[in-house]
Amino acid sequence: KMKVISPSEISPELLELLQKKKVVEEQRIAQQGFGKPIISTEFNGRRFVEIGSDIFDTGNCKTFHEVLPVYLRVLLGEEWMKKEFEKELATRHPILQWHNAMIAYQRKNIQAPGKTQTASTLGAISALLGLSYNLYLMAHNSELQEKLIKRLKDLNQFLGAHYETQVAAFCIQAGFEITLEDEDDPNSTHCEFTATNIKNGRKFSVEAKARTHGKNSGAISSQLYSALKKSAEHERIIFININSPEKTKDLESAKWKHEAIASIRGAETRLKIKGNDAPPAYVLLTNQQNTCNLNDIGFDTGAIAESFKIPDFPVDYPFASLKEAIDSRDRHKEVTDIFEAIKRHHKIPSTFDGEISENLPKTL
Repeated sequence: KMKVISPSEISPELLELLQKKKVVEEQRIAQQGFGKPIISTEFNGRRFVEIGSDIFDTGNCKTFHEVLPVYLRVLLGEEWMKKEFEKELATRHPILQWHNAMIAYQRKNIQAPGKTQTASTLGAISALLGLSYNLYLMAHNSELQEKLIKRLKDLNQFLGAHYETQVAAFCIQAGFEITLEDEDDPNSTHCEFTATNIKNGRKFSVEAKARTHGKNSGAISSQLYSALKKSAEHERIIFININSPEKTKDLESAKWKHEAIASIRGAETRLKIKGNDAPPAYVLLTNQQNTCNLNDIGFDTGAIAESFKIPDFPVDYPFASLKEAIDSRDRHKEVTDIFEAIKRHHKIPSTFDGEISENLPKTL
């Protein structure tokens, strides 16, 4: 029979065990976010990892970082990768170029093969692990459609598909379930997926837009229009990856940031969709440079929480009272949680059990 135990009945030993469990789970969430935990075990000297409904034998992988590129190979298929490897390096798919840069880095820096070591984050390794982890999160927490893998393999669709996986990962880590839209529906345009908050059921229609690399301007009017003209059943969240090569030590002084915000403010007063005023939307801006700085260690990342026609969401909104500020915070909490997840979970777990590790292992 189950009964409630009063505080006086709880022994110090039991209290300590419960507290340790709580600390471990808090540490795991701090590292991995609110998605399902990494499920893994060693058996007969081999590492087994559960991803979604599948269990993978990953051999003698000692870290989660080692598992991720292996998982990506499974998703892409050995036959496709073999065909790409037969091409000249400059004409290979970007994923295979990342892979080549990672292998070259390993050969140069690994002094003791087979032993776990640490190293600085190379752009190519960050890009490869990032895509692998995004796909892992989707498969483990929601769904991973074969259509998305096909889009990733297609050079003409790769940029958008890649960023879509990143946006899905952000939402999963923030505590959302994602439901991908039907890409085969010819009757309407639609956002990438619906994100449903696991705590309260609040739903958002999420759209992801990635600009091509190397643009010097931070203007995003065209991406904003393209996203807002999509049909949406729920409140909108638009993610835009700026892809600016600008390097800054202080995000506040970043040229791309101010130009992007100016684009949003200008569009608020003039943008029309089929002759009607454009609908409101949360706008989360990112600038991730690892995919265009493959051999760099000091590449920039940045994120800004903005909005289109939601005036009290930006952090610099001048609230008239403390109550107004608290009400606004509560009203936008779910989107703020996504933004916080973007900032908090920029490092990919290297351990299987939630233990915090600060650096990437060289034994990728």
